[in-house]
Amino acid sequence: MSKFADQAIGLIETVGMVPAIYGADAMLKAADVDLIAYENVGSTLVTIMVRGDVAAVRASVEAGKAYASSIGKLTAHNVMPRPVRPVSDIARIYTVVEEPSEPRLQAIGLIETFGIVYVMEAADAMIKAADVELIGFENVASGYISVLVQGDVGACQAAVAAGVKAVEAMETTVYSSCVIPTPHRDLVKMTRRYAMENLLP
Repeated sequence: MSKFADQAIGLIETVGMVPAIYGADAMLKAADVDLIAYENVGSTLVTIMVRGDVAAVRASVEAGKAYASSIGKLTAHNVMPRPVRPVSDIARIYTVVEEPSEPRLQAIGLIETFGIVYVMEAADAMIKAADVELIGFENVASGYISVLVQGDVGACQAAVAAGVKAVEAMETTVYSSCVIPTPHRDLVKMTRRYAMENLLP
């Protein structure tokens, strides 16, 4: 697998999707690395993998750790300076597909909570509170469910605040939430898999 030859691989793993996406954005902005894989592993775990030279990957993982853990739970992280080919092949199983024609994301707002009842209430409140578009929905596992919206920064901030308030009014808590004002262009590789048009029959 030549594209991984002589390159380091960096990984972060989180509980839930929202910390993973937030961490991935930081990883991609912190250093000259490529997003190579993103996977819902199961049992609420989500893994991000990047590649590049060792120094860049180390800087990227440090940034990803800090951002992911600031809004959720980081369960693992690692820098593999020069993984052997069979290990690189594991990363290839989860490779994200390159689609350069994809439009860039606007600001995005994300909320993750437990159960579809709460996330549907959050989504309804988000869309009613501000001029945002519902761009995705994901059942990560074990009851962790996320909703993603996009719009301008102020609208996403207002939408996330409204969504959190709506969930809390139902006497439960939001596991994690965030607004990413200027998402890295590669985040679309991850968020498009949750696009509503891909989920509807």
